[in-house]
Amino acid sequence: MKYFIQAIMLGLAMLAAMAVPRIAHAEVVLVGSSQLHFSEISKTKLRDLYTGQSQMVGSTNVLVIDRDEAFRERSHFILSTLGFTNEEFKTVQRLLECIGVSKAPTVARDSKHMIQMLLTNPNALGYVTQSELQKNGVKSKLRLIKVLAE
Repeated sequence: MKYFIQAIMLGLAMLAAMAVPRIAHAEVVLVGSSQLHFSEISKTKLRDLYTGQSQMVGSTNVLVIDRDEAFRERSHFILSTLGFTNEEFKTVQRLLECIGVSKAPTVARDSKHMIQMLLTNPNALGYVTQSELQKNGVKSKLRLIKVLAE
């Protein structure tokens, strides 16, 4: 009986998941200043940077740039790239700030501000959508950063 109920629950969960409307997300890519000395980063190191546990990659002090919560692709970046839900991400950031081991990332006001900071700071690291990268004609001026699996 126990297995029958579990099977029913699993079936209902699968049906519910299929019925949920999918929201299309633009592909979000991690980019940095063309002067950064790295072109790939581990997911763990990236989490450390965005939660504020670290500002260093090797010997480079990195300016970590986040987006305002109003940026619709931010939650997609947090989930698909960092592997956190929005709630988990906020909780980890707040916890680390409370115990004094965190420096919150710099927040870009909008896409233009993000691009400007990436172009003008030699140690900047942030994320943009593919369309922002193409639309602003800055792809050749920024370095695409590959996120390595853990």
